[in-house]
Amino acid sequence: MSWQDLPKPDGVGDITESDDGFEVSISIPGDEDGFFGRECPSCEAPFKMRSDEYKALPDEIELTCPYCGHREEHSAFMSSAQHARGLAAAEGLVEQWVHGQMNDILGSTFGRRSPRPRRDSFMSIEWSYTPGTPPPVRELPDVLEEQTRRVVECSTCGNHHAVYSATSFCPVCGPRPAGEKVLEAITAAREALAVEDRLGENERETLRAAGVFERFAVDAIESTVSLFEIFAREQFTQRVPDAQRHAMGKGNVFQRLDDTAALFSDHAGVDLVELAGDERWHRLKRTFARRHVLTHNGGIVDDKFLNQVPDRGLRLGQRLVVRRADAAQALDDLEVVVHALARV
Repeated sequence: MSWQDLPKPDGVGDITESDDGFEVSISIPGDEDGFFGRECPSCEAPFKMRSDEYKALPDEIELTCPYCGHREEHSAFMSSAQHARGLAAAEGLVEQWVHGQMNDILGSTFGRRSPRPRRDSFMSIEWSYTPGTPPPVRELPDVLEEQTRRVVECSTCGNHHAVYSATSFCPVCGPRPAGEKVLEAITAAREALAVEDRLGENERETLRAAGVFERFAVDAIESTVSLFEIFAREQFTQRVPDAQRHAMGKGNVFQRLDDTAALFSDHAGVDLVELAGDERWHRLKRTFARRHVLTHNGGIVDDKFLNQVPDRGLRLGQRLVVRRADAAQALDDLEVVVHALARV
């Protein structure tokens, strides 16, 4: 039996000959939104791509994991469920092929025959072979994938991918612009601050007493500085030729607001203080000072903090208490600066 004549499960396409043997296409069902799953071979995290966009990509394209940035040939991103579906299809086809081959061999060898009796024989034997019942056509397993809640449209290539957590890369074209990642991180930090609003009273008060919500606020303050550093560094690099040389020897210069403003003013012709406004710039400087105390001094107020941000009511050695409103304001200030600088 030829491969082309084999009974095939639903979802298995035409079988064609190739230099290495035979090739067959196996459908991978998408979800109701037209996305189908991929899985990173490095970090093993799942994501999805839109089926119609994926089909339009070049055959030899490499994909990039949206989470860890691992890059490899696209077929390496098959999920475990898709592998199982492909293996079931292959096993089903082999069963049908083996059955057909055995029928052909046995039929040609033991087909109906009436041997001529020999003169010294008292009897003759007639034998025949009846083909057996072919094995049932296998039913391919479904590919069950968890629903995603966030779809990202790449501003560079226009392709869409659905993700389950924070993403830094586009599967098609690689690293995403820092501005997009920063704005998404701001949204995620706001969601963390709002968790307490979604809880019942008993659970909310238990977590409040354990300091969970204050921890969320501290994380938001620390993230504000980290995100500003990421965005400012990318913007400075894009705007200033030989940017690395100008920042060399200045340490973590993009974690220091006034030094960052000086770099942009001297080499990029951009006045960050004017973009932000004096009041917002002052609040950001306070946020940066708070982050330093929280990250490097365990939240205990020191002389450096009091010199940078005179604060009535706070004294040397006191613990800096961060409120949700403080964190929310810091995220708002950062978002305004990101949008303003991106427009210049």
